[in-house]
Amino acid sequence: MPGISRRTLMRGGGALLGGGVLLPSAACSRLGAPRRDVVVVGAGITGLSAARNLVDHGFSVVVLEARDRIGGQLHTDHSFTSVPVELGAGLIHGRDAYTWELVEESGAETVRVRGGSGSGTRIDTDSPPLDVEDAAAYLRRTGVPESDWPPVSIDNEPLDRWSATWMHRHDLFDWWAASRANYRVVDGYDRLLEPLADGLDLSLSTPVREVRRIRSGVELAAGPDGEEVFRADHCVMALPLGVLKAEDVHFDPPLPTSHRDAIRALDTTDALKLVYEFDRPVFPDGPDALDWEPGADFVFWRISSGESEVVVAWASGPSARDLLAREEGERFAIGLAALSDALGEDLPDPVARTTHDWAADRYSRGAYLYVPPGAHDAPAALASPVDGVLHFAGEPTTGENTVEGGYANGYDLTDQLIAQL
Repeated sequence: MPGISRRTLMRGGGALLGGGVLLPSAACSRLGAPRRDVVVVGAGITGLSAARNLVDHGFSVVVLEARDRIGGQLHTDHSFTSVPVELGAGLIHGRDAYTWELVEESGAETVRVRGGSGSGTRIDTDSPPLDVEDAAAYLRRTGVPESDWPPVSIDNEPLDRWSATWMHRHDLFDWWAASRANYRVVDGYDRLLEPLADGLDLSLSTPVREVRRIRSGVELAAGPDGEEVFRADHCVMALPLGVLKAEDVHFDPPLPTSHRDAIRALDTTDALKLVYEFDRPVFPDGPDALDWEPGADFVFWRISSGESEVVVAWASGPSARDLLAREEGERFAIGLAALSDALGEDLPDPVARTTHDWAADRYSRGAYLYVPPGAHDAPAALASPVDGVLHFAGEPTTGENTVEGGYANGYDLTDQLIAQL
């Protein structure tokens, strides 16, 4: 088949494939498990884009998802208020993101977030880091004033927990210096999943327990007790790093040492999003995001305004871990007090509030990935196919923790696989 762009595939997918096939695990068990070309584990953005690409190229695919929904850490709550609330990923970063293809195909409505667009001082990083050097030590050694350091801890771990080599290799020191617009999907980020999921064979509530590499491909035991068997020539494993580290999925034979070492070397940050609805506007007129000060525990932004207003308090890294160690009610109280201080006024009690603990979520076991010192080669090691049949995908293989990154990786990985099939 000649090469097809992602956008062309998105435009053609609905006409070619018709409606989606969402099968709960019990139904799949009754129908049996025919052999497929590929079984994809995980229906997050990476797993869905991988399956979409394969199906659009004529391959037989089943997607196994432990949750009762698709999307993974892209999780839109449509029941909290009159506006959709993102409990996980929430923004499209910049106008060049690949995910605009999905916005166009789904017909989703977007709005630019006023403020919080990211700007800073470009850093001279011509001097190469040491292999095991952390990013903070590297910047000190090269004489970069702390006032010019990128504010990585605004949404991840502090710089002293990051690999300087990884950040240098991928130009992450200057990522915050670039001015970019951020956008919200007004009718829910999950709208962007629709073109990807359309027509796929999706088996929900089907956690994978074991992946066996056999002479003719792969055999997976799945379901609550591992009672369902799925066979395929290849397996795309699009699971979060936290799930891989917890060894919730057993591999037989065991993964190569290189892959096990890579999983151990990488790590996940903690993040917490506290969402409040007020019965009146509380933000000042103007930007949708309040200015963030280095060392502050929270970032605040609003996602709707009018007679009522919905506001998000966001914490990550050490601040998130401190909050997650507390009872949920105390978390909300601390976030509300911090918002009151940031606005310089007393606030009314919220009429509703919601959150999601990704660290306690057994199908996530953490928020998103970061690359610690010495782990700069781990994503590439994990991306290497195992015995030609097992292919890890997503954030653990790229170090990229945006929706766009997951979307692109699903296509990039399966483009390589398609070339071999």
